Amino acid sequence: MKLFPLLLLIISLGSCTKTEPGIRPSLTTITEAVYGTATVVPKESYTVYSPVNGIIDRSHLEEGAVVDMGDELFRIGSQQAELERKKARQLYISALDSYQGEAAILQEMEERLMTAKLGLVNDSINYERQSRLWRQNIGSKQAFETMELKFRTAKNTVRELQRAYARTRRELANQVDLASTALEISGQRAGEYVTRAEIAGTIYEVLKEVGESVTTQTAVARIGSTNEFVIELLIDEVDIARVHEGQKVVVILDAYRDQPFDAKVTRILPHKDSRSQTFTAEAVFTSPPARLYDGLSGEANIIISRRENVLTLPTELIGPDKLVSTPDGNRRVETGISDLRFTEIISGLDTSTVVYQTK
Repeated sequence: MKLFPLLLLIISLGSCTKTEPGIRPSLTTITEAVYGTATVVPKESYTVYSPVNGIIDRSHLEEGAVVDMGDELFRIGSQQAELERKKARQLYISALDSYQGEAAILQEMEERLMTAKLGLVNDSINYERQSRLWRQNIGSKQAFETMELKFRTAKNTVRELQRAYARTRRELANQVDLASTALEISGQRAGEYVTRAEIAGTIYEVLKEVGESVTTQTAVARIGSTNEFVIELLIDEVDIARVHEGQKVVVILDAYRDQPFDAKVTRILPHKDSRSQTFTAEAVFTSPPARLYDGLSGEANIIISRRENVLTLPTELIGPDKLVSTPDGNRRVETGISDLRFTEIISGLDTSTVVYQTK
């Protein structure tokens, strides 16, 4: 009967040992990755705007249609542009007729200049004759001075007419050039009422229909590559420094939820979106799905590093200061890379060590 208290003491001491299950580190493959959201977009795309304000008069826009570069997409009502072009053409014809036509201003000035030159020749002859007579003391001084004045006046008249002719010729030529330029500009403006495709591709979205009013700031449609797509990756700013071109990407799209696809990083945009605090990277599929659509979304893991046959432990078992709980007490470990569940153990444990959940 005296042994009974001693037995209770032994049972009590035994109940103080650890009874919760432990986990031993295991050798496995661990992959470190950076997470990002993924969106599939055409490799090349642009939003179509109207170069002029107006109402869509005719449209060839149809979602899903394939277009070639230069194909007409839509027209804006151009009655005003046609009237302006007609007026510009009339002004050009009028300017050209004034410069070269039968009723040209220059022809009339040439005739006046020719008449003045003939008068100058006649006055020059009379002046020379009167001058010789005066030198011989024949005739009056008044008659000589009158003839001299007439000669000099005729010479000045010819000189002024020549200057006026040259000036008018330049002005008319400039008017023709200006009218020609105005006609060309009106033709270009008329062309602006027709919007054509800037790239070959597919019409992914139509935003405006025939009869709707648009401005130069109104998006009318969106066109992009038909068969070439890229993956836009949104990456948190704390991870962007670890991402580099050429890294492998594993993509899981919502449309193909049970099938991962391989890709690689091709470009990292240097600008951060201040609203989402993310950077954008681009990747291309190395093993694409059978069919891709603009706007497919999903998740992506950018592979930073991968190690095979390394000692790992569930990350949740590693406490602050890299301490783990073992039957011998807390032990400090040296860790390596981590994925979403496991962390590499470089030193401090082996496969025989039992590790408990930290408290």
